[in-house]
Amino acid sequence: MRKIRAVFISAALAVVLVMAAALGGCAFEFSGKTLKKGKVGVEYNDTVASNGTDIYYELDMGSELPAGLILYDDGTVTGTPEEAGTFEFTVLALDLNNEEYTADFTIEIEKGSITYSATTLPDAKTGEPYLQELGTAQGMSNITYSLKDGSELPAGLTLSEEGRLSGQPEATADAATFTVVASAPGCDPVEATFTLKIVEGESSGPTDLGKIVFEDFTLPDGLVGEEYNESIRKAYGVPGITYKIKYIGGKGLPKGMEYNDLGLIAGTPKDSTSGVLTFNIIASAEGYDSVTATVSLRVLDVYQATNKFEAEHIDVSSLKGAGYSGSAAGKAMIEKYELASGGRALSYLNCALEFSFNFTSEQATTASLTLCLGNNMWGDFELSSKIFKVYLNGEELSYNAFTLRQIGSGQATEFNEYKLSCTLDLKAGDNTLTFEILDSVEVSGIGTATAMGPIVDYIKVEAAAGEIGWRPRVANTN
Repeated sequence: MRKIRAVFISAALAVVLVMAAALGGCAFEFSGKTLKKGKVGVEYNDTVASNGTDIYYELDMGSELPAGLILYDDGTVTGTPEEAGTFEFTVLALDLNNEEYTADFTIEIEKGSITYSATTLPDAKTGEPYLQELGTAQGMSNITYSLKDGSELPAGLTLSEEGRLSGQPEATADAATFTVVASAPGCDPVEATFTLKIVEGESSGPTDLGKIVFEDFTLPDGLVGEEYNESIRKAYGVPGITYKIKYIGGKGLPKGMEYNDLGLIAGTPKDSTSGVLTFNIIASAEGYDSVTATVSLRVLDVYQATNKFEAEHIDVSSLKGAGYSGSAAGKAMIEKYELASGGRALSYLNCALEFSFNFTSEQATTASLTLCLGNNMWGDFELSSKIFKVYLNGEELSYNAFTLRQIGSGQATEFNEYKLSCTLDLKAGDNTLTFEILDSVEVSGIGTATAMGPIVDYIKVEAAAGEIGWRPRVANTN
């Protein structure tokens, strides 16, 4: 019996030893290393994690990562470095039994890089407001600007940390040169040298008339995405005139533009105006009656040569529509649709309203018209001039009725092309296609809808001689 028992004990001990050996082979090992190199301003990702599961990592007390990097509890080191150098830090690893392990790590972060080059500056005039953006360096998001030691700006001009050169030059100069330094944390500064010509300013008029003379005027057109700055300081008649802007009907300048204390309309417009924008400028001087002038400004979208016009890029600022589930206005009428050509379409058209596509034709020509439409009604319905009118440059077009098919629903609605049985007589230059949806007795009293209208994906003007194009309002979907 003792021999059998001894065999059993020996066998059990062998199993324990085998398990211990197996467990010993999977024991958690945590050792330091040098992480991969990083660069200031460039997204970084690496890990300090070692083998093992259910291990959590944190920085040991007193250790720090380079600014901009974070250590997550799974061991991931990520972020965008903001400082350069070689950094050493200690990481603490903890398991579920609260056993602690430490290891030392090193990471090298290289300096970031900035590129900066001078641009040609428009001429300035003495005594007149001047503004130019010099903050055009690339490579980092937190760049600041300063004048190089020993360099001087023309009298009357200043440079902001954001790189804005502004003021009123006091003296003429054929070629005033100055050097601007672009700097960012963790980067070597770079320089650009600019040359500015300053000419004699034009007198706006006499200052001894005993009253302020200030007449309505139109500013030059602006273009979305292009820098703009124009002066509104056009009053004369007395000395010391100051200016104040007053918007009409609550409509301010397009996003990206502003009126500044230099008396300039300036900035880079991110949206166009709906036609011509008007606002008031009040000219005042101590001891004299103020005078108000109405100023006109138009900001245009960038031209595209195309014969296909997406409905989500027309001017919808004054539109108010309705659907069976409610109403919407302006940009809210542009909805996402999976099967629309640009991923969006103009909806909420089940009420009496008009919407237009403005485009240009290189020459007078004939063309055909194709509409890409969807249907959110309950089944197919006939689209005809009784409920859906089409106008070209104010003249109604006659076309044969067609059946608007209802395929799919909601965001999965399908869109189909329908070629209208009419001819477009385009004129050279600007043309406008207007679509009018009329009230329909058939749907009276259903929800907020008062008409049967389609969902409009796009329209196409085809078979025209010469170039066709338009200015899509891309800010609608930005």
